[in-house]
Amino acid sequence: MQSVINTTNSANVETARLATGIRMEYLLEGPADAPVLCFVHGLGSNLRQFLPQASYFNGRYRVLLLSLRGHGGSNNPEPATAAAYALPVLAQDVAALLEQLGIASLHFVGNSLGGLVGYELLKVGRPRLLSLATFGTTAELRSPRWLYWSVVASVHLLGVNRLAQIVGKTSTKDPTVGHQLELLYRQTTKEALRLIPQHIANYDYTGVLRQAALPLLLIQGQLDTEINKKLASTLAALAEATAGQVVPLANAGHFANLEQPDAFNELLKKFLAGQR
Repeated sequence: MQSVINTTNSANVETARLATGIRMEYLLEGPADAPVLCFVHGLGSNLRQFLPQASYFNGRYRVLLLSLRGHGGSNNPEPATAAAYALPVLAQDVAALLEQLGIASLHFVGNSLGGLVGYELLKVGRPRLLSLATFGTTAELRSPRWLYWSVVASVHLLGVNRLAQIVGKTSTKDPTVGHQLELLYRQTTKEALRLIPQHIANYDYTGVLRQAALPLLLIQGQLDTEINKKLASTLAALAEATAGQVVPLANAGHFANLEQPDAFNELLKKFLAGQR
């Protein structure tokens, strides 16, 4: 069953002015005494990608959704330099929001770029992660420099709206999901799309995963072809981790939570149930 999400205004979305200087939009729903379950989107998306999960989980968890800087209703840094979009900086925003909300520990779920933010938080060791689940994310990537510059050129030449159309048509086999992604992508700033890719072209968090003592989950969309080609070192690291597991998800690509929401939710529910 597909989830059709509201990609424009969403009830209960709030904005916080962070110590990092960013105005970050977020949604926090669920019982105040429940464990916190945080979802973080990938490049070009925003918190609205996870509204179906907020609805599903907010009876058992205190669900937190957020939009990274330059995405959705979260603003760009000033000045919008390349350094201002580095992975440690994105993670600092998340940590600052959690501190402002009084959240000391949480379960973290990240898609693509959001998964890398989770790895970065795991690396620095704060806030305390109770578990870390990722999908559409590889813990190590080595990309040629020309590939980054081709992305930059595409942003310059096409602009956000035209690029959003292309993403909607090429990033998933599901046209309904593709339309939703296009609308989400249109809410991303040109600066974020231009400056973040250089920070996610070459990195290695496999050592972080090997040393992790918390429960780790990789949801592997079987149609996520490009990511699956680059997962060998991530799978090896998870196999060495204290509590790492990999679960395949059929008929799902890079955006598994939208493409196969029912199966995704049940899979994540089962994983989280083992941590309570």
